[in-house]
Amino acid sequence: MTISRADRLRALILALSLSATAAVAQPSDGGPDAAALSEDTIFTPGPARQAGSGPRFEVRELNAPDLDSVGILDDRHGGLGNTLWGGTNAAIVRRLLPRLPVTDSRATRALSRRLLLTAAAAPDKFGTDPASLLDLRAERLAALGDSAGLAALLKTVPSASVSPALSRIKVESLLLSGDDKGACAEIAARGPDDPRFKVFCALSGGKVLEANMALDLMRDRKDSDATFIIAADAMAGTPPPKLDKLTALTPLHIAAFRAAKIALPPEAIPTLAPGALAAIVANPLNALEVRLLAAERAEALGLVETDILRRLYAELTFNAAEAQLAQSQGDRTPRGRALLLRSIPAEPSPAARAGLIARVLAAATERGAFAATARLYAPLIADLTLTPDLGPSAPPLARALIVAGRTDIAGGWLALARTDPEAAKAAKPVALLARLAAALTDPAPIELPPADGLAPDAASRRAEVLLSLLSGVGEKVPPALWLASLRDPAIAPALVPRPALRAMARAAAEDVRIGETVLLTLVGLGEAGLDRADPEMLNRAVTHLRMIGLEREARALAVEAALANGL
Repeated sequence: MTISRADRLRALILALSLSATAAVAQPSDGGPDAAALSEDTIFTPGPARQAGSGPRFEVRELNAPDLDSVGILDDRHGGLGNTLWGGTNAAIVRRLLPRLPVTDSRATRALSRRLLLTAAAAPDKFGTDPASLLDLRAERLAALGDSAGLAALLKTVPSASVSPALSRIKVESLLLSGDDKGACAEIAARGPDDPRFKVFCALSGGKVLEANMALDLMRDRKDSDATFIIAADAMAGTPPPKLDKLTALTPLHIAAFRAAKIALPPEAIPTLAPGALAAIVANPLNALEVRLLAAERAEALGLVETDILRRLYAELTFNAAEAQLAQSQGDRTPRGRALLLRSIPAEPSPAARAGLIARVLAAATERGAFAATARLYAPLIADLTLTPDLGPSAPPLARALIVAGRTDIAGGWLALARTDPEAAKAAKPVALLARLAAALTDPAPIELPPADGLAPDAASRRAEVLLSLLSGVGEKVPPALWLASLRDPAIAPALVPRPALRAMARAAAEDVRIGETVLLTLVGLGEAGLDRADPEMLNRAVTHLRMIGLEREARALAVEAALANGL
């Protein structure tokens, strides 16, 4: 039987897809990390055999496989199904995929990642002008900072099929992963026509004279990249000056600093693009405090596992003076947070441990880091045995468990809180969060939390968002509560998506067009953040995700949105 060239290329892509999945390590918000692609049967049976005739098979020549359809997640391993784009007009994807927002929301980022990494047939007639679907997916993965997922996806693409746009993304992905040799090979083959890349590769290959000549030309330019020149000079052996005010560092900068053995200052971390964070965490040349700052940001975005952050905290060492200073700083510095995390388990009294965790969670709320802190402390909370003396601390610990996804044990903490009169009051808002997460089947009527200390517009928005989310997950909201949540018309509205997006998302959800629904939902929520999203759009987002079977994802979004709006 003759095997066509298309068959061989198809088999190669499948093999590359299978080998790429082992490199991906991401938090589990969006399902398992990666999986082999499901592959369609490449032979089809011929016409029915007539009586008396011998065995008969027809081998059909296949077209080359569509690279737009490759991916590293199938529907059994966290993907959204190989019919992801079934029934979707290609123009919708081409217009809106580049607008897929980059936000701080773990829930929306996890959905975006699965949308971009799922192995699925592309929409009919998508084409490659001006960019292929694969190019668009890779660009959004890079913007999200999913370096591991992007690297695994790119491994499924044969070198001969890499477009110029994809080549630049591939080079930067290889640089961030520390594969300077692979990046330079790609640059030599078809890489970006940027002299900085060629200087970097010359220095990496020991061609210092050639690189210095190019650097001299760069220095004479008015628009020269001073940051890169500092790193390149250091690669060539010139001691670097003191670094400060580093901003807008690119993957090339990160790679050059690593190759020159220059540690980044802590001030550079807040301005780093998401994709650079994991590279900073993995580089032992950087000070541990710098790696911790990067790891904290990366964990909050879902780019590294919480356990990686725990391990870095555990690596910190303290002498007596440093321990005293860290203790005085509380949770305001990475060292203070590390000291708290390691000291609480040493407290012998369970009630005291619970009280300390509650105070840590309260401090984290003040600095806008409750969710990340909840994930860090969830194992310590889970280790506590429910006893009556833990009742006063139960509400914040239950809230932390819900936010950390431990809905299996959060209900017990809520029940414990209701045995203590003061804790029972504090537990009422947490019970609403539990309803959103399906952690509690509560027959009690919905009761809005008091607006203690909130400005009228903030209280009204919180009520409107909360009721919209409860309605979105299927709870029956009494009309009286809707009436009480009405805002003053003079209050400026939240960011509202265009009517076209709302109508298109509804139609896609009703027809169970999964990829289109997810894309329109995410674009509709926008980049402003869940704390500014339109309450109606939040309701629609949760409702539409449930309509297409993404119940768990809808509830995760609802919990995160409620938290962002003050619940």
